[in-house]
Amino acid sequence: MTRKLTAKQRKFANEFIKTNNAYQSAISAGYSKNYASVGTKKLLENVRIQNYIQQKTGDVEKHESDEADEVLRNIYRISAGKEIERHYVQIDNLAKEAAGDDDSLDARMGYMVDNTTLTPASTKEQVAAAELWFKLNGKLKNDSKEVEEQKIRKLEAEADVAEQKARDARSGGQDVGKQFDKMFERLKEDSDK
Repeated sequence: MTRKLTAKQRKFANEFIKTNNAYQSAISAGYSKNYASVGTKKLLENVRIQNYIQQKTGDVEKHESDEADEVLRNIYRISAGKEIERHYVQIDNLAKEAAGDDDSLDARMGYMVDNTTLTPASTKEQVAAAELWFKLNGKLKNDSKEVEEQKIRKLEAEADVAEQKARDARSGGQDVGKQFDKMFERLKEDSDK
């Protein structure tokens, strides 16, 4: 038979989850200041309290994970051209104009209608969702192969410049201008190859 947490222990655990401050959580839970200053370690080492905190944080992680899964399912449904639920408000502009400046809820209900339909997303939305889906799965890159190669060449050139600066600094500060000229000549020769 497993013992449950007392009301104070549960309150302490909930406050600790919120604040991550054991002393303050113990006081908020109703423990004395004296006990809070010396007994919080005992509370935090209590297996039932640890399990309760792990269960609570696990529930939050599962809920967040479930929400992320739902978002991914919706992205996939949109990209696949499946029907999705759409909510929109239809406004009768003639009735709105007749209502004049009356912005009350009753007046708005007279010219606004909330509609829900099940339709596939537009082609533009499907393409955007498919692009996002492939990016999330690592199957789509924004840059062409040529652009990626240019970025690599640029990074290598920047690394060469940094190395040359380091060599120059170690060599005792010889004429930096001449050394840069030599370095750029070497880089030009390397890029011509």
